[in-house]
Amino acid sequence: MTVKKDVDRILAEKGLDSMLFYSESYQNANMYYLSGFKAPDPFIFLKRVGEDPLMIVNQMELSRAKKEAGVKDVRSYHDYNFMQIVRSAPDPKVGGMKFVASVANKELGTRKPIFVAPSFPTMLGDVLRSEDLKIKPVFDVVEKARETKEPEEIKAIKYVQKTMEEATSKAIELVANAEVGANGTLFCREGGKRKQLLVGRVRSVFDHTFVDRGCVSEGETIIARGPGGADPHYTGKAEDILKADQPIVMDVFPRSVGNRYFSDMTRTVVKGRASKPVRKMFEAVLEARNAALDAIRAGVLGSKMQNLCYDVLEKAGYETIRGGKQISKGYTHGLGHGVGLEVHEGPSMGELAKSPLEEHNIVTVEPGLYDPKIGGMRIEDIVEVTKKGCNDLTKMEICLEV
Repeated sequence: MTVKKDVDRILAEKGLDSMLFYSESYQNANMYYLSGFKAPDPFIFLKRVGEDPLMIVNQMELSRAKKEAGVKDVRSYHDYNFMQIVRSAPDPKVGGMKFVASVANKELGTRKPIFVAPSFPTMLGDVLRSEDLKIKPVFDVVEKARETKEPEEIKAIKYVQKTMEEATSKAIELVANAEVGANGTLFCREGGKRKQLLVGRVRSVFDHTFVDRGCVSEGETIIARGPGGADPHYTGKAEDILKADQPIVMDVFPRSVGNRYFSDMTRTVVKGRASKPVRKMFEAVLEARNAALDAIRAGVLGSKMQNLCYDVLEKAGYETIRGGKQISKGYTHGLGHGVGLEVHEGPSMGELAKSPLEEHNIVTVEPGLYDPKIGGMRIEDIVEVTKKGCNDLTKMEICLEV
């Protein structure tokens, strides 16, 4: 009910009367959000402002959709003469698009523009227009509604976060218990044998824990050691050997298989003793993280949060990208982003973010520093924005040396 109200409000604010989506819902987060139904093949979702939505699915999915979807009115393609329309076209793929146009014409009409997402297929848009339908791609309608999380969404994110913290604790324990060999090479014991501790071995700890808890990695969990960690999105090669006295960045972002919600967290640790430059980076990043947690609240601009982070890190003697400055080391990214059905979604806390944060946004707070000669230092928590501050959903402690 709240989802429908938010979408209706945003559509009305943008002067739109109706909406049309045609997509699968495994990869399309908007389609899953609107329908509550997971399907590998495209289906139709449409609604008018102030009216209940309508879903039209292929016959194979009809029974399941009626049971699982969050939409009451679910119909079959065959209710709209699917076979006849497709057969009348010179090509079945074009026929499928003409079928979508026929449904939209019948349910939404041709008089007013129909909202579609910017990612709406170009060829389908051409077919709709050829059938006298008016479509209007607009940014940030469903995406904006998704930014404000309902209690059940926050509960889903908390579950993934708890799973992620359990996995991260196991991974850090593996590093902490490693033996230090020549040149600082770390070794672990497997089946009584002494083996080099590789990034792939640490990553497997995450993967196995996720599977056991009904979650899955979205891409490779970042395990970046030493100078490699200076690239914020360097995942680390499976064959990379972990070493003592170097920072190891662990950036973890799994999602639930069942409800598809993500969480996101980063911890950076050193097995052994951190050098003075690494410790200084750690202290500056931790100060920036703490300052952000103290300042974040509903109504604050994302750009203001980023500028706060700039201020803290520049005061500590580090360069930043303030004003678009190009730098080779220092603080090279935004303070945070929304998390939900996508690991990177709105709202943003970057320098160009001009929208205020809202109550029940779920965002990351992830200041970081990077030096190609040393590596990376990033600390990332995920928080729920509240009227007076934030609720830190991350319960895992922050430590440097293990």
